[in-house]
Amino acid sequence: MMWRIVKILSVITGVSLGLVIIAAALIGDGVLTIQHNDIPQTLEATAMDKLMAEDLSLTTTMFIKQLSEQLNRWSEKDMSKPEIRKAFIEELNEHPHFHGFAIYNGDKMVEQLGHLSAKPDSLTHHHMKSEFSDPYEIDGQQFMLLGENLANNKKVIGEINLSFVKDFIKDMASVADSNGTFFVSGDNPNVNWKTTEDTPESLQAQTVPELGWQIVVHSDEQKQKEQIHYKKQQAVIKFKHPETANAWLADHPHLSVVEYTQPFYVVQSSLNETTDELIENLSHDYDIDFAEPNYIFTKQVSKMETVPNDEFFQPYQWNLNQINVSGGWDFSSGDNVKIAILDTGVDPEHLEMKTKIKHGYNAFDGSDDFADDHGHGTHVAGVASALTNNVTGIAGISWNSEILPVKVLDKDGAGTSFEVAKGLYWAVDHGAKVINMSLGDYYHTDVLHEAIQYAYDHDVILIAASGNDNVDDPMYPANYDEVLTVAAVDDARNRAFFSNYGSHIDVAAPGVHIPSLFPDNNYVVMSGTSMAAPHVAGLAGLIRSMRPDLNNEEVYEVIKSTAKDIGTKGHDSYYGFGEIDVARALESIEGS
Repeated sequence: MMWRIVKILSVITGVSLGLVIIAAALIGDGVLTIQHNDIPQTLEATAMDKLMAEDLSLTTTMFIKQLSEQLNRWSEKDMSKPEIRKAFIEELNEHPHFHGFAIYNGDKMVEQLGHLSAKPDSLTHHHMKSEFSDPYEIDGQQFMLLGENLANNKKVIGEINLSFVKDFIKDMASVADSNGTFFVSGDNPNVNWKTTEDTPESLQAQTVPELGWQIVVHSDEQKQKEQIHYKKQQAVIKFKHPETANAWLADHPHLSVVEYTQPFYVVQSSLNETTDELIENLSHDYDIDFAEPNYIFTKQVSKMETVPNDEFFQPYQWNLNQINVSGGWDFSSGDNVKIAILDTGVDPEHLEMKTKIKHGYNAFDGSDDFADDHGHGTHVAGVASALTNNVTGIAGISWNSEILPVKVLDKDGAGTSFEVAKGLYWAVDHGAKVINMSLGDYYHTDVLHEAIQYAYDHDVILIAASGNDNVDDPMYPANYDEVLTVAAVDDARNRAFFSNYGSHIDVAAPGVHIPSLFPDNNYVVMSGTSMAAPHVAGLAGLIRSMRPDLNNEEVYEVIKSTAKDIGTKGHDSYYGFGEIDVARALESIEGS
């Protein structure tokens, strides 16, 4: 998803059963919040809400499928062997979701490890072989029981800690149990619903068939119009003659240096002046080469084909089949290529990332703390290069490539043009061959463009998401000539209704209901051009691994010339040159 000014375009989660999720969508600029209001929704807002509900439903199905299969695997262990029992207890204690485990034969417990706070008769909801309880609270935390029916009248039961629900939804959602009572909410003071009967009738709703959940989402279109696109009373400046900087700053004591990376300064004014007035005054100063606002950028999924054994590849990763990834893996898997993800960071401990990350960068404080306290960057990184053929989870496209996590967006999914530029310089200087930027806004900035040019001049492939506002206004960095710009399509190869368009679109890739990674070894579904872009970054990684002799312009040409033409014949404003085709792209450069 392409994340605009502060928060998300598409809500994702994967949690317990029998719940109602009230979430808020973001259309255009704006803080994602939940508000109790009766503002009529536009058709586009309604469609975005429906997209959110679908992502939530798919994520929930994946999450419960994982837990169900884990219970079945545990039930097959021979606990009579001390070494197996000891190893299992360690595994259970380290599991992020399971709190306790038991096996019943009829009504009699025959095995218990950990602790079950509720009794088996709490399992009052049924779906196929699975049974589940309503959520319940213990010491301020929410739990539920999940049961799986085995052969010979046996049943395996697990107690699940639902902290993932609250951790993920933050202020975006409120959750009600199957009785309609809310038991999880964010800290938003405007949320005052006690039951689902209190929610506005205008909200869009969708039921999750497998679980009986009802998912209700809505948009706050007023907030987006009020969003400020830059840091107040700050400016990014560059001096005509760098050696004069110290003397100039001494002569302007009302300006303090917030950040500095040669040759750029971020200064903040202590005077009672607006940002526009500050920029205007600086622009007329003889010693200043340029002065601009510190803009906010935000997050925006015929050979014998290789078929990986990852559990979610066949049932959920339609996106990889659509772009012919399996055929491409016969040529390349992305070895010896570093892909930089400029985003909210990446979870360094995720099982599908930890072996792929050697080091990273935090553009906010200059440290190597690139941990993802949001989730967007981990999801994007997974699409490009998740560990593959490891049985669990998903498959990544350039799955043998190293990931360089570059944290340029904070826990709210926001960062400035200055941080993004710093991240670009760092990525280039640390060996990135491909850089993915699922972020942006509608303003050209010199500090960002100079960093883009620096990367391009160092032969780096630059990939950017087009944006999620269904407009033809070009975003930056997507609109720069040095960047390959990606639009989003769905599983029918139709343009995603939210995907920005225009003459600057180069190619398209899947961006609707894309499964990928989420912090703490979770998997979620997201939608947006943020998900489309790393598909192309992954393809670029495969090409660079297979043909390191090709320069960035030649790689761009391979990607565009081998894309599957969809829409109007030839290049068009919705799909560019078409949807990427991994196998065709790699076949085209074999032996050439």
